[in-house]
Amino acid sequence: MSVFVGLFLRLLNWVPDALAMRIASLAATLLVKRNADIAKVSRINIRHCFPELDREAERARLHDCLTHSALLPFELAYLQHRPIVKLLDKIVAVDGEQLLKDAWHEGNGVVLLMPHFGCWEFLSVYLGQRYSISALYDPPNVAALEASLLNMRERQGATMHPTNTAGMRGLMRGLKAGDVVVVLPDQVPASTASAVVAPFFAQNALTMLLGKRLLKVGSPQVLMAAAWRDLSAGDIRYRLSFERPPAEIYDADDGAHAAAMNTAIEKIVRRDPAQYQWSYKRFRRLGGDQADLYRRQ
Repeated sequence: MSVFVGLFLRLLNWVPDALAMRIASLAATLLVKRNADIAKVSRINIRHCFPELDREAERARLHDCLTHSALLPFELAYLQHRPIVKLLDKIVAVDGEQLLKDAWHEGNGVVLLMPHFGCWEFLSVYLGQRYSISALYDPPNVAALEASLLNMRERQGATMHPTNTAGMRGLMRGLKAGDVVVVLPDQVPASTASAVVAPFFAQNALTMLLGKRLLKVGSPQVLMAAAWRDLSAGDIRYRLSFERPPAEIYDADDGAHAAAMNTAIEKIVRRDPAQYQWSYKRFRRLGGDQADLYRRQ
């Protein structure tokens, strides 16, 4: 299976951007028509977070969201097989670049919170050419993708650590050495012991405390990061952004920290909601008497 996945990604690498966008739009139409699981979960989340949308606007956002999701396989192929210099040419702007430089030069490490927005994997192309990067590695749901994803991220210059105790120690060593430590802050933790419920789009969401744990390692700076797709020129280009989260992210209180982090993620998402990964079950594992939005999935 892994051989097939490797060959498939090699084939996708040869697909021009304009054709990839047309295929992604068609795939989104088919996913909505067939009411596939990815469409079901995305619809639930969009309706949950944007109750003000009428059904026509909701359908349009769902289609746009799934179109962006369908671009990810093409982007993974590009990231794995195209020369780094060609990938860097796709970056049309870097907003907040000086913020990252200043934080890096302090020498205390940087915790970079990177939500599942746009092509978040593309940020590593830029970062790996300029900074030492450490990140946790969680095997994908599709086991055959594991080797491809790991090779892709290491090729871009990142040091990957497994999501276990040894991996956390490695991540902390990197932070102490002044690395840029990348965290995907909108993943739902497997255990409530390492999380707290905090608002996200005015809804309760189990929110990780990994970032807060890393803040205890010296005195690193925290920045938000995102890679926006720009499809306006008929091909796929990217605008990267780095920005400060609310000051409360440094708060000693778990709830205040988590609320500030979710506020910062929401700020990024609201700029272009279609680019967020709404197919992820962000509002699960709440426990207690809170309804399970995804029970019927």
